Amino acid sequence: MKPLPVLIIISLSMLLAGCSNRNPWITEAPADSLFCQIQGDSLAVLPNGRIITPLGKQIRIAPHPYGLILSHDGNTAVTANSGVSFFSVTIIKNLLSASPQVVQIPEGPLTDDGVLEAVFMGLAISPDDRTLYVAGGQSNKIYTFNLDSCKKSGEINCSGLWNNRKITEGYLGDMILSANGELLYVVDQINFCVNIINTQSGAILNRIATGRYPFGITLAPNGEKLFVANVGVFEYDLIQSSDTSGATQPLMNYPAFGYMTEAMKNGIKNDSLTVKGLGDPNVPEAFSVWVYSLLQPDKPEITNQIKTGFQVGQPVEGIPAVGGSSPNSLVATNDYVFVSNGNNDCISVISTQSDKLVKEIFLQPDARLRNLRGIIPFGLALSPKGDLLFAAEAGINAVAVIDTR
Repeated sequence: MKPLPVLIIISLSMLLAGCSNRNPWITEAPADSLFCQIQGDSLAVLPNGRIITPLGKQIRIAPHPYGLILSHDGNTAVTANSGVSFFSVTIIKNLLSASPQVVQIPEGPLTDDGVLEAVFMGLAISPDDRTLYVAGGQSNKIYTFNLDSCKKSGEINCSGLWNNRKITEGYLGDMILSANGELLYVVDQINFCVNIINTQSGAILNRIATGRYPFGITLAPNGEKLFVANVGVFEYDLIQSSDTSGATQPLMNYPAFGYMTEAMKNGIKNDSLTVKGLGDPNVPEAFSVWVYSLLQPDKPEITNQIKTGFQVGQPVEGIPAVGGSSPNSLVATNDYVFVSNGNNDCISVISTQSDKLVKEIFLQPDARLRNLRGIIPFGLALSPKGDLLFAAEAGINAVAVIDTR
């Protein structure tokens, strides 16, 4: 019989004690042995072992808040509660008072197809703080509500013709309203376009092409330019079959090709199947920010297609990047546009004068963690004066504060 191998266990403290560094440091989950839980309004233990101790007043709302907007007077907040059913919006009125009023639309724990069939992230409030616009996700509709009465006032169906193609299905997400409240720009994520809507008539004035999977959208404060962040990398086509038997089983039970192979780029064809290639992942349509001139606000013209962050295959500290930058959220001053790159842990800065990338701001919370990834910057907001940029860091449950000057 062979002798069993000897297992030598060395504790972390023993290893550290033997290090030449006399001041070693250890990272550990702050929650230690605490279970994931919410302890009233003062403390919450997250599934990853982090602890949140919220500041200020806590207001309970419906599950899955994903979009958030403030009224122009700062006294009303609205959340778009999406994810899974049920779908709703929460209106928090008299936000600055001692007792804010919370209104959920629809009331109760069920989706109301007659009021709000679906919702996904996109919200806008008219300049007079009286009308709320809600993006309806897969319903392909914009819903409008009166913020005074909190009642539905109408809806805008975004179906119609575009480039000789009838659009009946859509997925409406992020949106931005012009300063005068007359034009609403809303991304359609599955048709790769922006719908431009006249808010007075409810008519779709135009549709403009975007890159793949448009996600974030914003306007320059002076109203001269529109910016769209595209998080998609590939555009997929249906698999074509030469089988005429009418079989209903899936055409393929396995991937058609490996990632970054020649077959992936060029496609495959055999006696039974044709799978179109996906092409180059670094084309302008993928992982990019598109800039549009608004000299004619209802007929934007593309002025540039900007690649942000690291490109697929680009060496990063000696290792080729596998994924792209995933630019997602945008905010703008009259001088710069700030773009959060979720996959690259950085903020791209674009000049509104030249429409060119001028800087990358890398988010590293501590020099000792510089080799770790997963900050995942997502939501962005500017201070009223525009001198501070706030970036929600989804990967570490933190907010980065950046001096925009």
